[in-house]
Amino acid sequence: MKVKAFIVYIALGIAFAAVSLWVLLSRGKSARAIRTKYRLGGAMIAAWAILSAASCEGPGPFVTCYEPVIQNGAVIYLKDHNDEAINNGDILLVNIYGPTFDRYRVKIFTTERTEPLQSETFEYTDKSLGVATFELQLSVGDYKGTAPYEVFGLTVEDGKEVELSVDAGAFTVE
Repeated sequence: MKVKAFIVYIALGIAFAAVSLWVLLSRGKSARAIRTKYRLGGAMIAAWAILSAASCEGPGPFVTCYEPVIQNGAVIYLKDHNDEAINNGDILLVNIYGPTFDRYRVKIFTTERTEPLQSETFEYTDKSLGVATFELQLSVGDYKGTAPYEVFGLTVEDGKEVELSVDAGAFTVE
């Protein structure tokens, strides 16, 4: 569809250039040449709109060019959305939008943020999606309350593993 619309647009552009030359050679005195130039100009605008709309891809059943910008960062939520309460042993999904690292580490802390209650490292292999998704089984023992988390991208500098913060947030363990 895009190629056909583009070919039509190119053909209209060539015709528009030829009619513009006709208007120029008639010194603007040919009403028919001017009318034809306006019609071709309108057809070019319509073809450009069709070409622009055909290049848009949007979520859902409709097409839109006004897609929201994908956030960079991480979101952690329950795998099973039926229950809002997060408990020890639940499976959490970690979505990292705009991933730029091959490995990530998620650390879950207490409110004092001293030693992490849980730390998990993940490998990001499927780079075609634009979102890295990992499953994490929550294992925080008897801890209840707000559990801040931080997601790190892992890289190696001077032979040492370095954690670079990607995002942080918190959830409540009941």
